[in-house]
Amino acid sequence: MTSTDDPTGPRRGDRAGISTVLVLGVFAGGFLAARGLISGVFRLVDPGYAPISLLADIPIEHGDGVLDATGNALLVHADTLSTGAVWLLAIADVVFGLALAGIVASAAYVLWGIVRHRPFHRRSHLAAIVAGASLTFGSLLSQGVGGIGLMMAADELNDALGGLALPAFELDPLPIISGLAIVALSYVFRAGERLQRDTEGLI
Repeated sequence: MTSTDDPTGPRRGDRAGISTVLVLGVFAGGFLAARGLISGVFRLVDPGYAPISLLADIPIEHGDGVLDATGNALLVHADTLSTGAVWLLAIADVVFGLALAGIVASAAYVLWGIVRHRPFHRRSHLAAIVAGASLTFGSLLSQGVGGIGLMMAADELNDALGGLALPAFELDPLPIISGLAIVALSYVFRAGERLQRDTEGLI
Protein backbone atom coordinates (compact mmCIF):
# COMPACT_ATOMS: atom_id res chain seq x y z
CA MET A 1 0.00 0.00 0.00
CA THR A 2 1.40 3.40 -0.97
CA SER A 3 1.08 6.53 1.14
CA THR A 4 -1.51 7.87 -1.28
CA ASP A 5 -3.68 4.81 -0.57
CA ASP A 6 -3.59 5.39 3.18
CA PRO A 7 -7.26 5.65 4.27
CA THR A 8 -6.29 7.76 7.27
CA GLY A 9 -4.35 10.32 5.25
CA PRO A 10 -5.63 13.42 3.47
CA ARG A 11 -5.86 13.78 -0.29
CA ARG A 12 -3.27 15.74 -2.22
CA GLY A 13 -5.41 18.90 -2.38
CA ASP A 14 -6.17 18.66 1.33
CA ARG A 15 -2.46 18.26 2.11
CA ALA A 16 -1.72 21.46 0.21
CA GLY A 17 -4.35 23.32 2.24
CA ILE A 18 -3.13 21.89 5.52
CA SER A 19 0.47 22.73 4.63
CA THR A 20 -0.54 26.32 3.90
CA VAL A 21 -2.33 26.58 7.23
CA LEU A 22 0.71 25.05 8.93
CA VAL A 23 3.15 27.56 7.44
CA LEU A 24 0.92 30.58 8.03
CA GLY A 25 0.08 29.44 11.56
CA VAL A 26 3.72 28.92 12.49
CA PHE A 27 4.74 32.33 11.19
CA ALA A 28 1.77 34.19 12.71
CA GLY A 29 1.92 32.34 16.02
CA GLY A 30 5.69 32.63 16.19
CA PHE A 31 5.45 36.36 15.57
CA LEU A 32 2.88 36.85 18.34
CA ALA A 33 4.85 34.65 20.75
CA ALA A 34 8.06 36.56 20.03
CA ARG A 35 6.19 39.83 20.41
CA GLY A 36 5.05 38.81 23.89
CA LEU A 37 8.56 37.82 24.93
CA ILE A 38 10.09 41.01 23.50
CA SER A 39 7.40 43.14 25.11
CA GLY A 40 8.20 41.62 28.51
CA VAL A 41 11.92 42.28 28.12
CA PHE A 42 11.47 45.82 26.86
CA ARG A 43 9.03 46.56 29.67
CA LEU A 44 11.83 45.86 32.14
CA VAL A 45 14.35 47.96 30.21
CA ASP A 46 11.94 50.86 29.63
CA PRO A 47 8.74 50.72 31.77
CA GLY A 48 7.13 53.39 29.60
CA TYR A 49 7.74 51.41 26.39
CA ALA A 50 4.48 49.46 26.36
CA PRO A 51 1.11 50.91 27.37
CA ILE A 52 -1.01 49.42 30.13
CA SER A 53 -4.79 49.24 30.01
CA LEU A 54 -6.46 50.15 33.29
CA LEU A 55 -10.11 49.70 34.14
CA ALA A 56 -11.84 53.01 34.75
CA ASP A 57 -15.19 54.64 35.35
CA ILE A 58 -15.14 57.81 33.27
CA PRO A 59 -18.34 59.84 32.94
CA ILE A 60 -18.86 61.05 29.38
CA GLU A 61 -20.93 64.04 28.42
CA HIS A 62 -23.83 63.05 26.19
CA GLY A 63 -26.72 64.61 24.39
CA ASP A 64 -30.39 63.89 23.99
CA GLY A 65 -31.38 60.26 23.53
CA VAL A 66 -28.47 58.90 25.56
CA LEU A 67 -29.42 57.95 29.09
CA ASP A 68 -25.91 57.31 30.37
CA ALA A 69 -22.37 57.03 28.98
CA THR A 70 -19.14 56.03 30.68
CA GLY A 71 -15.68 55.02 29.54
CA ASN A 72 -14.36 51.81 31.05
CA ALA A 73 -10.65 51.82 30.17
CA LEU A 74 -7.57 54.03 30.20
CA LEU A 75 -4.55 53.38 27.98
CA VAL A 76 -1.56 54.70 29.90
CA HIS A 77 2.15 55.08 29.24
CA ALA A 78 3.93 55.54 32.57
CA ASP A 79 7.57 55.48 33.67
CA THR A 80 6.98 55.91 37.39
CA LEU A 81 5.65 52.46 38.23
CA SER A 82 7.16 50.52 41.12
CA THR A 83 9.59 47.70 40.42
CA GLY A 84 7.05 45.14 41.62
CA ALA A 85 4.34 46.32 39.23
CA VAL A 86 6.76 46.44 36.29
CA TRP A 87 8.03 42.91 36.97
CA LEU A 88 4.52 41.50 37.29
CA LEU A 89 3.46 43.05 33.98
CA ALA A 90 6.65 41.83 32.31
CA ILE A 91 6.18 38.30 33.66
CA ALA A 92 2.61 38.31 32.33
CA ASP A 93 3.88 39.22 28.85
CA VAL A 94 6.58 36.54 28.92
CA VAL A 95 4.18 33.84 30.16
CA PHE A 96 1.75 34.78 27.39
CA GLY A 97 4.53 34.44 24.81
CA LEU A 98 5.70 31.08 26.16
CA ALA A 99 2.14 29.72 26.33
CA LEU A 100 1.51 30.79 22.75
CA ALA A 101 4.76 29.17 21.66
CA GLY A 102 3.65 25.89 23.26
CA ILE A 103 0.29 26.06 21.51
CA VAL A 104 1.84 26.84 18.11
CA ALA A 105 4.44 24.07 18.42
CA SER A 106 1.81 21.50 19.42
CA ALA A 107 -0.58 22.49 16.64
CA ALA A 108 2.27 22.43 14.11
CA TYR A 109 3.24 18.93 15.25
CA VAL A 110 -0.30 17.62 14.78
CA LEU A 111 -0.73 19.27 11.36
CA TRP A 112 2.64 17.95 10.21
CA GLY A 113 1.54 14.47 11.23
CA ILE A 114 -1.61 14.85 9.13
CA VAL A 115 0.45 15.95 6.12
CA ARG A 116 2.71 12.92 6.66
CA HIS A 117 -0.35 10.59 6.67
CA ARG A 118 -0.12 10.12 10.43
CA PRO A 119 -3.14 12.04 11.75
CA PHE A 120 -3.22 9.93 14.91
CA HIS A 121 0.46 9.56 15.72
CA ARG A 122 1.23 8.12 19.14
CA ARG A 123 2.39 11.55 20.30
CA SER A 124 -0.57 13.52 18.91
CA HIS A 125 -2.52 13.13 22.13
CA LEU A 126 0.52 14.39 24.07
CA ALA A 127 0.69 17.42 21.75
CA ALA A 128 -2.98 18.12 22.45
CA ILE A 129 -2.35 17.92 26.20
CA VAL A 130 0.58 20.33 25.90
CA ALA A 131 -1.49 22.77 23.83
CA GLY A 132 -4.46 22.61 26.19
CA ALA A 133 -2.33 22.94 29.32
CA SER A 134 -0.40 25.84 27.78
CA LEU A 135 -3.63 27.63 26.96
CA THR A 136 -5.32 26.95 30.30
CA PHE A 137 -2.49 27.51 32.74
CA GLY A 138 -0.67 30.06 30.60
CA SER A 139 -3.79 32.18 30.31
CA LEU A 140 -4.65 31.78 33.98
CA LEU A 141 -1.13 32.69 35.12
CA SER A 142 -0.71 35.52 32.62
CA GLN A 143 -4.08 37.07 33.46
CA GLY A 144 -3.62 36.57 37.20
CA VAL A 145 -0.08 37.93 37.46
CA GLY A 146 -0.79 40.71 34.97
CA GLY A 147 -4.02 41.57 36.78
CA ILE A 148 -2.20 42.03 40.08
CA GLY A 149 0.33 44.23 38.27
CA LEU A 150 -2.50 46.31 36.78
CA MET A 151 -4.12 46.74 40.20
CA MET A 152 -0.82 47.93 41.62
CA ALA A 153 -0.37 50.31 38.67
CA ALA A 154 -3.88 51.70 39.08
CA ASP A 155 -3.26 52.38 42.76
CA GLU A 156 0.10 54.04 42.07
CA LEU A 157 -1.14 56.19 39.18
CA ASN A 158 -4.61 57.04 40.43
CA ASP A 159 -3.69 60.45 41.79
CA ALA A 160 -2.04 61.42 38.52
CA LEU A 161 -5.11 60.16 36.63
CA GLY A 162 -7.56 62.16 38.67
CA GLY A 163 -8.90 59.16 40.54
CA LEU A 164 -10.43 57.64 37.39
CA ALA A 165 -8.53 54.33 37.43
CA LEU A 166 -10.07 51.36 39.20
CA PRO A 167 -7.83 48.94 41.17
CA ALA A 168 -9.36 45.90 39.49
CA PHE A 169 -8.93 43.66 36.46
CA GLU A 170 -11.07 41.43 34.28
CA LEU A 171 -10.48 37.68 34.03
CA ASP A 172 -11.45 36.16 30.67
CA PRO A 173 -12.58 32.56 31.29
CA LEU A 174 -12.83 31.60 27.60
CA PRO A 175 -9.13 30.66 27.06
CA ILE A 176 -9.17 28.62 30.27
CA ILE A 177 -12.28 26.68 29.23
CA SER A 178 -10.96 26.27 25.69
CA GLY A 179 -7.71 24.84 27.02
CA LEU A 180 -9.59 22.27 29.10
CA ALA A 181 -11.60 21.33 26.02
CA ILE A 182 -8.38 20.75 24.06
CA VAL A 183 -7.06 18.51 26.84
CA ALA A 184 -10.29 16.52 26.58
CA LEU A 185 -9.71 16.33 22.82
CA SER A 186 -6.43 14.54 23.49
CA TYR A 187 -8.41 11.43 24.35
CA VAL A 188 -9.94 11.56 20.88
CA PHE A 189 -6.41 11.40 19.43
CA ARG A 190 -5.62 8.41 21.64
CA ALA A 191 -8.76 6.60 20.48
CA GLY A 192 -7.89 7.50 16.88
CA GLU A 193 -4.38 6.15 17.36
CA ARG A 194 -5.76 2.81 18.49
CA LEU A 195 -8.20 2.72 15.59
CA GLN A 196 -5.38 3.54 13.18
CA ARG A 197 -3.27 0.68 14.55
CA ASP A 198 -6.19 -1.72 14.22
CA THR A 199 -6.80 -0.55 10.64
CA GLU A 200 -3.14 -1.03 9.71
CA GLY A 201 -3.27 -4.53 11.22
CA LEU A 202 -6.20 -5.52 9.02
CA ILE A 203 -4.53 -4.35 5.79
